[in-house]
Formats: sequence, structure tokens, C-alpha cells
Amino acid sequence: MRILTEHNRVFDLDNIPSIIEDDLRFCVLDYSNQADVDFMFPPVVFLDQFTRPAADLAIGDYHVQVPLDWSVVIADKNMGNLEIIDIKHINDRDFQVFTFNPISGYMPSFPNIEIVNIFPDVSWSIPKLSNGHLLAVPLHIHAEPACALFVKDTNKLPESLDITKIFS
Repeated sequence: MRILTEHNRVFDLDNIPSIIEDDLRFCVLDYSNQADVDFMFPPVVFLDQFTRPAADLAIGDYHVQVPLDWSVVIADKNMGNLEIIDIKHINDRDFQVFTFNPISGYMPSFPNIEIVNIFPDVSWSIPKLSNGHLLAVPLHIHAEPACALFVKDTNKLPESLDITKIFS
């Protein structure tokens, strides 16, 4: 899986070098305090390593693999509502994903999402996420990538996210 670093670069967690010279930080949308929502860059301290089924997603022109039991932030660009939906519930439905570069982006985009393939056993290395953190996953490996927001555990998150809190 890829993460967005504080330097607006993509770091591939599937190809970790034996020595990382910099303090590696990754981008999350911190929704743990709903009165103070913001993007932040916690350090990578622990990696969760596990094997789970994966969904190969087409988001606009890009492909990304995520654990099948995770959720994604979808959007209605006309209404401004952001919602969290399980990956398994997006197939054969017309959903758009909220994508944005939290460092250099000015306008979000709303590409379509669909499940292209399911893989039964994929090994994952993902930074340990705190409750209320949504992981910003880059959609491509170029500089200043657009990111989609994914989350493992939705227990501490509201059903609908307030977009005005993200951009204030």
C-alpha cells in the first residue's frame, strides 16, 4: 500500500528499505475530535502486518488495492455530502470518491469508483491508525498525487462527514 508523506511524495510500504533515514510520516484526516478536523502527519511507529482479501479498485483513471473489509469516503459533488461506505457495497453502483491532495490541492475531484477484481489473500503492511483517523492513499506515484480516504474502523466516525470542517 502507498502512503502520502509530509513532503508530498508517495512512499510504497510494500518495498520498505532496510534503513529509513528520515522521520517517516504519513497523511491522515484526523476526525477524532469532530470540532477540530484537520489533516495531520503522525510518524510511522508501528506497521500492522496481516493477510486479508483485497479489492482492486478503479478510481477514475487509476487503480489502487485496499483491504476488502475497509471503507472509503464517497461524495455527492452537487450536495457536498461526504459519506463512508464499505468497499464491499460499492460494486455495480454509481458512486464517486472524494479525492484531494491535502498539501497542495485546492479543489477536490470526484471520480467514479468500481471494483475491478477481488484477490483472496494479500499481505498488507499498513501504518497503525488511531481511532478517528482516515488514511490518505495516493492514487498514483507522481509528485503531488491526488489521494482517496480509506478507513479500517468506522466505529468512532459519523456516518456523514462535514466537508466544511475539512476546508476551514
